[in-house]
Amino acid sequence: MKSDLPLAHRVVPPILLAALVSVVAAIPLISNKWFYYWDDSAAAFTPGWHTIGERILSGSWPTLIPELWAGGNVTAEALYGTYNPVILLDSVAIALIPNLAIGITLVKMQFMAILAVGVYLVARQYGANRSMAFIAGLAMPFAGYTLYFDASSWASGLIAFAWIPHVWWSTRASALGRVNPLVPILFGYLAMTTGNPYGAVGVAVVYVAVIAECIAVKRGRSIKSLLVSATAIIMMSLIVYLPLLFTTGVSVRTQSGISNDGSLRPDLGDLINLSGPSNQPYVTAFSVPAMTIPLVYLAWFLIPLAPWIQWNSLKKLGRHSVSLLAFGGIYVVLLLGPSNLWLFRWPARLLEYGQLPVIVAVAVALSAGLHRDRIRPRAVITAGLLALQFYLAWSNVPEDIGIHFASLVITVALTAIALIVAYRKPRFLAGVLAAGIIVVLSAQTNFWFTGNYNVTPWKFPRQVAFLESKFEDRYQGTTFAIADPEFIPTDNPTGHWGDLLFGNAWQPAGVDAVNSYAGISYNDFVQELCINYYGGVKCPDAVDRLLAESPGTGVSWLDAMRVDTVVVQNSGPYGGKHALDALPESDWTVAPDRLVTVGHREAGHQWPEGRVSAATEGLDIRSDSAATDTRESVEYTGSGTITFALLAWPGWSATVDGETVETQASPGGLLQVNLPPSAADGSTLTIEFSPPGSSFGWTVAGVGLLVALSQGVWAYRHRRADQEETAAASADSVTS
Repeated sequence: MKSDLPLAHRVVPPILLAALVSVVAAIPLISNKWFYYWDDSAAAFTPGWHTIGERILSGSWPTLIPELWAGGNVTAEALYGTYNPVILLDSVAIALIPNLAIGITLVKMQFMAILAVGVYLVARQYGANRSMAFIAGLAMPFAGYTLYFDASSWASGLIAFAWIPHVWWSTRASALGRVNPLVPILFGYLAMTTGNPYGAVGVAVVYVAVIAECIAVKRGRSIKSLLVSATAIIMMSLIVYLPLLFTTGVSVRTQSGISNDGSLRPDLGDLINLSGPSNQPYVTAFSVPAMTIPLVYLAWFLIPLAPWIQWNSLKKLGRHSVSLLAFGGIYVVLLLGPSNLWLFRWPARLLEYGQLPVIVAVAVALSAGLHRDRIRPRAVITAGLLALQFYLAWSNVPEDIGIHFASLVITVALTAIALIVAYRKPRFLAGVLAAGIIVVLSAQTNFWFTGNYNVTPWKFPRQVAFLESKFEDRYQGTTFAIADPEFIPTDNPTGHWGDLLFGNAWQPAGVDAVNSYAGISYNDFVQELCINYYGGVKCPDAVDRLLAESPGTGVSWLDAMRVDTVVVQNSGPYGGKHALDALPESDWTVAPDRLVTVGHREAGHQWPEGRVSAATEGLDIRSDSAATDTRESVEYTGSGTITFALLAWPGWSATVDGETVETQASPGGLLQVNLPPSAADGSTLTIEFSPPGSSFGWTVAGVGLLVALSQGVWAYRHRRADQEETAAASADSVTS
């Protein structure tokens, strides 16, 4: 952005803000060392990125990780951000850091800082002074939803949201002719390629809002440039979503239409209670009737100081306020919508997007200072608002009256201090507001709401070395775990973590477990074996399912998947220490332990170098070699059907001696190929995986990049020509 301020005045505040946010983000760790290693961050994202980082360090770019089975199609999952350079670098960092919790915490602190700086820049662009823009940036990462859901649990949401303010300020600056269009294109690409659909929607809403502002301020010529930029972003990012689109036919994520079950759907009354540090809205989330966290909290000072803020100062924005109103209005409509809208679930995920224009507008208004007149009536209104805030919080969860009272005392004290300082030393008001943010955060995360218990804490071991010492040598080869956290004794919730894990946590432990975290999953496969999204198995007949024939293969699931180790949770309904008695003693050894019963395959696999698991009569497999995760070669004679211990994801292709043959899925979802009669001296089958739509996606991305670069060059030359013309006109006026 163009500015007459010295460079230090422009650069130092956001740097200090990023540093402060990174430090303050450590406050929740004082009482909860798992705070950022929570729910999906522990079961999916952290170990998933650790595995992806290991693949990158070994020299391969991950498109499919077969060992993760239903969760292994990382490109179709999209949320792992395998087309996003920042996420890939962070994946490498997580793989290199020996403590998983520290790795993901550092990554999240990075994005919380990126978010804060983005909010600061948006607020500055709309006219907030540096101190109040600083406060806006400091408040946003520690808002209730952003902190407890995205930062603590749903890492992909935090990463996507962190880029949206940067998309906003850069898109608006580009429309006003202050920055090259390549800048918003870059930020738009980074937001879109996180793979988070809410980030993609955020980019679209930014462009709609800025176009609306351009219409309002009569900058019609900027709209064409914005549309070109938006087109370039879409073209460059389409490759992220094509694999998901082409995989929905076999996945569990096929729901469509509109419905409302009330899940994570705040109402209008919840949305306006932005300053209640202890307010837990009565919003249903995962069978819990009320929130265990301050879901809609944004900043402690918004409501108490509302009567004192010079709201009329926002008039100076004039028609430029249209983008703020458009952005906020769109998200209010979406927030009040049904809980399920096509593939989008849970409107609460949009809270932070709706709060973004609010904190920006407040920063702009606070920049004018607080009112210093009519003190008594304003004080009465503030007292009434604080009392109402307390009452609403108490009425939601009356049993927490002690927390609500402490929240009231803290908020009253902070409000009084802020008003006194604003009256006597107004230049210190920002310091009071910042201190209040930190005080409230400390109370929330260390005394009142130490974690988000609407979702799963997990509390897995954090050290990779510890995990490896417990699991790597004990569970070798392809491992299938028949277990579920529902059957873990409540008196010792972490006591099983030396014998069992869930989600992707198996992978950093050195175990190739079938049970992975699967967002999209492979429907036929998980239905046959009763595997849920986090790799849990609840069905009492799970062992029988595993020993039964895998449809269309002629062998059991145990053999069709080439399972080497079976782990059964003794406390589950699976048969306890006798669960694996049916395994053939000639091929398996069974070792009952205190918490689990473990079966180990003693007999080797027929084709040890690859993934072939079954072949029909008349087909002789001479050799099988799996060169990489996505390529395998089989030499054979005869003809028949061959089955691989792989899921038949869309994207697999096959050739025999260079001629294309069709792949197919078994009724249980395993990859199969009907092999034609071989040549006299044998034939070679080659199977390869490429994310579906990738050829088209890369082509479109290349064209999009050319569009972006062309627009950037054109804008640079056009601006330079304007500057030269202006300079020449100035020189002519001087000589004349």
